[in-house]
Amino acid sequence: MKKQAGLILFFMAVLLSGCRAEATENNLSQLHFVKYDDMVGEKTPEERAVAIKRRIYQIDEVMGCAVVVEGHTAIIGLRLEENMEQNNMSRVKKEADSAAKEADEFIESTSITMNSYIVSLIEDMEQKRAG
Repeated sequence: MKKQAGLILFFMAVLLSGCRAEATENNLSQLHFVKYDDMVGEKTPEERAVAIKRRIYQIDEVMGCAVVVEGHTAIIGLRLEENMEQNNMSRVKKEADSAAKEADEFIESTSITMNSYIVSLIEDMEQKRAG
C-alpha cells in the first residue's frame, strides 16, 4: 500500500509540475559581421610571418619552414632533417611554438605540422600572400 501511495504521489508531483518548453528563435538577421583588422600592432600579417620564420630558422634541425599568420594564430609548416627520431620532432615542435610566441607578442596559439603535403599547402598560401 505504501508503494502505491508513493507512486501516486510521485505521478501527481510530475503532473502538477508540468512540462514547460520554451521555443528559442535564432534570428540571424541581427548578426553583425566585423572584418578583423589586418594589422595587429604595427605590422602586417606577412611582416609578422617573416619575423617568426627568421626565429624558427635558428632551430638547428629545421631545414625549411613556411609561416602564415592569421590574427593571433601562426600556422607553421616545418621541414626537418631526414630520419629524425619522434622525441626530437616533439622537441622541435615545442621550440617552434616558443619561437613564434617570442618573435611576435600577439601570437596566442600555433598550429604546427611536419606533414610534407600540408607543409606544401602552407608554402603555397605563404607565396600567394606575399605576391
